Amino acid sequence: MQPILDIADLGDRRLAAEATAAGAALFYAFGNFCALAARPDLESLQAMNRLKGRPLDQVGSVTTTPEKASRVFDWDRVNVPWSALVGTMADLNTLGPIGFRGPAAAHIPQHLTVTDQGVRTVQLITPGDRCPSNALVADVLDLIGEEILYITSANTSSHVSKQLEAAHFEMREIQKEFGERAGVVLIGHRNERANRRQYARHLPCSTSIVAFHTGELVLERLGSLDADTIERVATKHGLTLRIGEQAKQRVPVRSAARRTLRPRARLYRRPLNSGSGSGAGTAA
Repeated sequence: MQPILDIADLGDRRLAAEATAAGAALFYAFGNFCALAARPDLESLQAMNRLKGRPLDQVGSVTTTPEKASRVFDWDRVNVPWSALVGTMADLNTLGPIGFRGPAAAHIPQHLTVTDQGVRTVQLITPGDRCPSNALVADVLDLIGEEILYITSANTSSHVSKQLEAAHFEMREIQKEFGERAGVVLIGHRNERANRRQYARHLPCSTSIVAFHTGELVLERLGSLDADTIERVATKHGLTLRIGEQAKQRVPVRSAARRTLRPRARLYRRPLNSGSGSGAGTAA
């Protein structure tokens, strides 16, 4: 069983970053819920799809650090007023987890893009500016020399369960579901409930997604952040928000697991072979 590392511990964070750089699946604390990230190459995407039970070539989303986020999009293809859009995106990022879909920059690989209405688009999922996972992602990007990581929901695919699946927000439940698998690394908060309380406006589920590649703001997915809050932020910057057909129903949210008497220390133990370069071995 893979241990759950502590995202606040620099040594644990380094172990997780090294394991991810070596090709492991990174299950990690992401805002007020959890996500699955990996290297952005096609082989890694296919490995993550296989892990989740998805079709092998299902397109993925991307994540990166706040400093690199603007490089994900091709701003020359954006037809929404630039300053208003940037202000809206910045304000939403201060609130917590959010997703944006827009024209893809040239360096975004094809397997991480979808063409919609003639526009090659990329979906950027961010945990918000204050999330400690930004430092973890920065460590991974430094190690692999990339601008982005692949990202997806931390759950088994609905293709396997035959029902709509909600993303996990408790690392212990991810450990139960994926902890026996080879090539995974898990890192989360010591006190997940206290962390979730910092995101009062958000439900612990997949992010809402705002698209801007068609010349207007469109809420494409209603997730953790409610539509009214997103609309108020957009209006503040002089923009309107259209609610897309797929965003009229909220994504599912998991119920919290029952607490057990299992000591917390056992969840956050450091692997015995935690010396330099051992991250990938721990995750294998």
